[in-house]
Amino acid sequence: REVEILMFLSAIVMMKNRRSITVEQHIGNIFMFSKVANAILFFRLDIRMGLLYLTLCIVFLMTCKPPLYMGPEYIKYFSDKTIDEELDRDKRVTWIVEFFANWSSECQSFAPIFADLSLKYNCSGLHFGKVDVGRYTDVSTRYKVSTSPLTKQLPTLILFQGGTETMRRPQIDKKGRAVSWTFSEENVIREFNLNELYQKAKKQAKPREEGPEEPPGRPDGETKKDK
Repeated sequence: REVEILMFLSAIVMMKNRRSITVEQHIGNIFMFSKVANAILFFRLDIRMGLLYLTLCIVFLMTCKPPLYMGPEYIKYFSDKTIDEELDRDKRVTWIVEFFANWSSECQSFAPIFADLSLKYNCSGLHFGKVDVGRYTDVSTRYKVSTSPLTKQLPTLILFQGGTETMRRPQIDKKGRAVSWTFSEENVIREFNLNELYQKAKKQAKPREEGPEEPPGRPDGETKKDK
């Protein structure tokens, strides 16, 4: 029976890892389901040992949160009051905005990918933004992004052109469910036509003023320093 449990959980890990896009996600899935297997085996051996192990896992989960991405990026962080103002400020600017939550492991895995895209494609006519819908719940309601712990809508990428949403990933079907989509760099570039958007934005945008352009900041005016 123990071998059957381990084989079953191994199959689940393989299925989960099909959607993983980083090494960290693969390793995270292995460790998470290893904990599940250990808990089941401990309970089969002695219910007291099972309860102790489960308690230790819960304490570890609550106290040891995964680190946030702190690398270089060219992203403006919106608050609930600034997102609409910024999107409507200049209709010629195209925005790609990520709706995320810090507690979502998928959002944390996608953070370095989105940051890398912002460094490659940001220009005067194409900007990248982020808004924490876990913190600003009214924004999630306004833009119809679910923040449920079981949601598959985090992260959500929305393309705004002329201040209006033109596409989003993942898509939402007629039943209101998110269509499965892999947040890899290749998928984002292909689905959002970033190469074409970048070329058009450079042609349509106003000439930049002399001197380097300051990177957009967070709602409180601070920016991340490049490491």
